Amino acid sequence: MYRIAGLAITRLLVGAALCLLAIIFVDGPVARLFSESVLYQDQKKYAVGSTLLLIPLVLIAAVLMIWQRRRFHGARHAIILVAISAVLALVTNNTFLKPIFGRMSVDEFLYWPSHYDFYFFKGGWKTNFPSGHMALVIAGVTVGWREFPRLRWVFVTTVILVAFLLLFGEWHFVSDLIAGALWGNLVALAVIAASRRLQTRPPSADGP
Repeated sequence: MYRIAGLAITRLLVGAALCLLAIIFVDGPVARLFSESVLYQDQKKYAVGSTLLLIPLVLIAAVLMIWQRRRFHGARHAIILVAISAVLALVTNNTFLKPIFGRMSVDEFLYWPSHYDFYFFKGGWKTNFPSGHMALVIAGVTVGWREFPRLRWVFVTTVILVAFLLLFGEWHFVSDLIAGALWGNLVALAVIAASRRLQTRPPSADGP
């Protein structure tokens, strides 16, 4: 337990430092770079809400929770963990963290820079920091990274692609992605740790 807590604190400190550096030196230049794309005016119509991404994942996990065949037990268990981690990461991120930080959008930064800022404790689920999309994706990738080592190149490719699309689509700053990734990773690690404790817990003396 102490090892997990120490690991979480270390990652939080490193993530906070990276976010601060990104906010000061990276966010603005990257946002301006992608705003100059020739596709800048059209890309937002292809946006997919983070909640919609959860629907097929949750449905698959629900089916697998009922399906009792042992042949694909390992994959079944991993997919259920992915779904739980992704849902918890997205819900906690959008319900608690975004309202706390209250960061305005990239559009606000580009078009009304005098209005742009963090408005602490005045945000909502539509504000930017941390990225709910990245929290969701990294939560799933964290589980997959541990359960399917041979597919790690797929997970890395997926993260890079998602990060690029979120920046290119002018939906998030770099620091939003860093914070979302950190939160998704921590939530998934907590889910994995809880799952292992449940699996290794000795049966109750009152049980069968």
